[in-house]
Amino acid sequence: MKTLKKFQTISFLLAICLLTNNLLAQNNHNEMVEKRESREARKIGFFTSKMQLTTIESQNFWPLVNEMEAELKALKDKNAHGKMMLKDKEEISDKELEEIMDAKMEMGKSQMDIKIKYHEKFKEVLPIKKVAKYYEATQEYRKLLAKRKANQPEKYR
Repeated sequence: MKTLKKFQTISFLLAICLLTNNLLAQNNHNEMVEKRESREARKIGFFTSKMQLTTIESQNFWPLVNEMEAELKALKDKNAHGKMMLKDKEEISDKELEEIMDAKMEMGKSQMDIKIKYHEKFKEVLPIKKVAKYYEATQEYRKLLAKRKANQPEKYR
């Protein structure tokens, strides 16, 4: 009887621990989603303000930006193995290095092709002055992010 009671107590405590762990993980995930959404909202606000976008311009422009960023991210993810290969090997043959560097150049070309494609799409939905403001704001936003990152403690990066 004592063994059964011990087993029930341990089982109960284990269930509580698992439930608590699950709730904490879910809260952590929700926090991460909220932070990402908050960052995205601040980014959109920053660009919309800098570019002085109207509501209609925003509705036409942001889906294009999201498409472009998704394509660029997919390309980066697809080519991430080259960076890993460089990090993983202390000694790398000239042939392997050449292949990695050629792939890196091809990736740069593909990135530029995507940017050119979307540049044309941007011009279809925005006046050219606002397209130019987008590129200026992009540079400014990157500098702002770099400055924020530099000012953050290491554990928050």
